[in-house]
Amino acid sequence: MSQLLPYETIVKASEGDPEAVAAVLSHYAGYIRYHSMMGSHINVEVQEHIVQRLIESLFKFRFDR
Repeated sequence: MSQLLPYETIVKASEGDPEAVAAVLSHYAGYIRYHSMMGSHINVEVQEHIVQRLIESLFKFRFDR
């Protein structure tokens, strides 16, 4: 992950824009896959859990502070 997500994308994702949420998930896909590994296989349940938590966190994020 050599590049940061644009600020506007994060703001839109936190507001629920589906394209922005998809961009965030795409940006972190490799990181999520890496942390979902069990041995040499991806644990799909862990991967889905991480994705779910990331999406939940996006909606809780506030920029007004």
